[in-house]
Parts: sequence; structure tokens; C-alpha cells
Amino acid sequence: MEQPSTTTYPTASTNGFQTLKLSATSIAKGLMAVVLLLLCLHITGVLLEAVFDYDSRLTRIIVRYFDFNGEENVPAFFSSVLLLTAAALLYLIYLVHKKSMKSGSGKRYWLVLSFIFAFMAVDESVQIHEHIAEFVRPQLTSDLNGLLHWSWVVPYSFALIAIVAFFFKWVLSLPTVARNLFFIAGAMFVMGALGLEFVEGYLYKHYGLNHIYNRVMYTLEEFLEMTAVILFIYALLQHLASFKQKILLTKANL
Repeated sequence: MEQPSTTTYPTASTNGFQTLKLSATSIAKGLMAVVLLLLCLHITGVLLEAVFDYDSRLTRIIVRYFDFNGEENVPAFFSSVLLLTAAALLYLIYLVHKKSMKSGSGKRYWLVLSFIFAFMAVDESVQIHEHIAEFVRPQLTSDLNGLLHWSWVVPYSFALIAIVAFFFKWVLSLPTVARNLFFIAGAMFVMGALGLEFVEGYLYKHYGLNHIYNRVMYTLEEFLEMTAVILFIYALLQHLASFKQKILLTKANL
């Protein structure tokens, strides 16, 4: 039976090394548990506010801090942390490939992908795409009946095409498990982060932001995004564990 992949982080001590083993599966399960908890709190807020029309301090607190469509709240922070974690793991894999000095390792792809995820983490935190929309929206002659209401989807769609063109051949060259997980996670993330935005724009124009249709859509959007990044993190941890290398944390001399 195949043993679960682990990533080993030894730390220096006076007697040698102390080894901490981290299971990719356990980490992914823990992160998904957080997502499900946030989802339950979000749904509770939606039910209290939109379905039962229960106006109370508790309702306002839950909606303020746990609404999936909110900014500067717990789900937004957690999404940024997930994206930063993926960026850090990608950079770590880049360093492993760089150290190996093997030709054809594709280390530049790991580095570029790390930068992309770091940008997405910043975007999730400070809403860069909303500022881009302020410049794009006046340039559009039509919003296609609301499908392009969130106008940032236009430049981001072109960026996505460029990214897919750049990485597609490289992803195909990855080991089978990593390749398949990358494709699944990527499809889930794009569906949530970009694909559903077109539908949400249409619903926003015709029903308003707080209509139950829109609430269901952005709930699904954020859930897909976070789940996709967790699956991607799992794939990265599995891939990192396959190198069978030890990562040594040392204390800097000041």
C-alpha cells in the first residue's frame, strides 16, 4: 500500500536534527475544515439576513466578518493566506529545481507561477481588479446585458489566455498526478474566479447585489476558489515530497 506523502522539515538542535513530518493530506483536510466552517457561518448570515429578515447585532456581526462577498473580513483574509501559501510553495519548488542544476527542469515556470499567485494574493486583499475596472468600464460600448458589468473580466480573460498559452505545454510535461491535479484545480479556480463573474454581472444588473440568486452565485464562486487553491496546495506538497529532500531551517547570525 502506498504510504501518504509527507514533507519533512528538520530543525537544527545541539544534538543534531529534530524532524517534523507534515502530511499533505492532513494539511489539505485541515484547510478544508476551515473553509467548511467559514461556509457554515456565511450561510448562517445569509439565512438570517436575506431569508428570515432577522435584523440583530448577531446578524450584522456574522455578515460583516464572514460574508463571502465582503472585503477585509475573515474569508477574504483566509483566501489571501491560501494564495500566499501556494506562492511560497511554488517558490520553494523553484529553489529545489535551481539547486538540482538539472537542465529541462522548468524552474522558470515555477518562479513565474509563484509571482502570479503572489499577485493574486495581493489582488484578493486590496481589490486591484476593482480599480482596473474603473478604467475599463468607460471603454466598453456595451456590457452585453450585464455579462460584462464587472468589466475587469475583460483584461483578466486576455491575461488568462496568455497564461494558459505560456504554461500549457509545461504542465503536460509534469508527472501524471501533479499534472492532473493542476488541471482540475485550475479549472475549478477559473470557473469560480472568472467564469461565474459573467453570470453574477447579469444577475446584478437584473436583480441587484443582495438578491438571493446573486448570493448563491458568489457563495459558489468563493467556495470554488478556496477549494481549488487547497487542492493546488495539496498537489504542490505532494510534488515537493516526491523530491525526498530535507529542508533545513537555520538561525541567522546577527
